[in-house]
Amino acid sequence: MNNMKTILVVEDEKDLRLNLQEMLEHEGFNILTAANGVEALELTASIEPDLILSDIKMPDMDGFEFLKVLQQKTETANIPFIFLTAKVDMQDLREGMVLGADDYITKPFKINELITAINTRLRKKENHLRTINDFKKMLSQKIPHELFTPLVGILGFSEIIESDVHSLTEDEIKSMAEKIKSSGHRLQRRIEKFTVYMDLSNMLNAKAKNEVTYRISQNLCEIDPSYISLKLKTIAASFNRSDNLFVNVDKAILCISDEYFERLMKELIENAAKFSEKDTAIEIFGREEIDYYNIEVIDYGMGMKETNIDHMDLFNQNGREFEVSEGLGIGLAIVKQILQLFEGKISIESKIDEFTKVNIKIPLNKKVKIA
Repeated sequence: MNNMKTILVVEDEKDLRLNLQEMLEHEGFNILTAANGVEALELTASIEPDLILSDIKMPDMDGFEFLKVLQQKTETANIPFIFLTAKVDMQDLREGMVLGADDYITKPFKINELITAINTRLRKKENHLRTINDFKKMLSQKIPHELFTPLVGILGFSEIIESDVHSLTEDEIKSMAEKIKSSGHRLQRRIEKFTVYMDLSNMLNAKAKNEVTYRISQNLCEIDPSYISLKLKTIAASFNRSDNLFVNVDKAILCISDEYFERLMKELIENAAKFSEKDTAIEIFGREEIDYYNIEVIDYGMGMKETNIDHMDLFNQNGREFEVSEGLGIGLAIVKQILQLFEGKISIESKIDEFTKVNIKIPLNKKVKIA
């Protein structure tokens, strides 16, 4: 597991520091040592360790202050960090976790316990780096194409107008201007979706690491059938589908903010509109089910080959490589992220050339009575 991983041991007690160095070197790790946070920061300025073991109580700079400084620097913020401490009271534990500590090991400890904790954190870091590298690879393969496609229209028609403006008719210039505008809107939508996706990814990562306190009770959305129907009609109108949108929803109070509920519905309606003909129905149903509000969005279009939501990500939608249709395949990925943020659920049922039904469940707030 270690593959000569480098561990920085920060401990003011000389005997313990040397014992840790000897034990960990025996396990095959490369060990750096420091007597306090100041010395440790000097080392991390030139060498990035794979993991840090640090005492809390130390002279000059204690473990908390050391971790705080590391978290402020991009190059050191993601180094796995384990506290070594003689005791763990709740205040220390809470402070360390808020600062970004990954684990605590209480002194005295067994070497097997320490090695297990180290290997667990190193494995998580490797998985995280693998995910980032895969993501970067997909970005390099997909993003240039997705952004370049609308740019072709913008640049191409702009060049024609610039070079032939005196020979073009007013109608021709107007037509090209409309196409430039259309391509610009497509580019804007794609950039916006990508930005939303990345913001949600950062929020989910922060939530998983307990870096933010997410107070779901403060984010409530009231489902008023008349208002929601009008709101959804407005969203559908932007995709020229308001005339065949059917909405039937019950009253409820949901544990989600209005902002994210609207984003959910916008992405689901756009997805339904994109993969069905304009003269076919898009149906939306909303009902209470024990702890959740169940919403179904149904379209009668081309259907999906792949209905496993685990495979619905930024670069793949409907089981197809997304360069064959508009967008990044990011709509359902955004829906999935929002539901993860608010402890919701999503499932998909579909038949090719018949229908697609996207089912989402949002937690209900039962503390608020509906008039």
